[in-house]
Amino acid sequence: MRRSRERRMLALVSVVISGAILAGCVTTTASSVKGTDSVRVACGSFAPVYWSASDTDKTIAQVKEHNAAWKALCGKSGD
Repeated sequence: MRRSRERRMLALVSVVISGAILAGCVTTTASSVKGTDSVRVACGSFAPVYWSASDTDKTIAQVKEHNAAWKALCGKSGD
């Protein structure tokens, strides 16, 4: 009878520990941005870049490239 009780307790502990381990694997979501955690951090940390009339064509092209990548990753408008 004692062995039966120990086995049930061991089974219960195994189920609880397994549940805790699986719960730790759940990913979080945020409504403001999409994607993985690293994408959410990037989208929350970076923003579109703007240029001025005194910037060179090369600088403006790089800014447009950055903004296009940011928009594709974060799903927001950089205008």
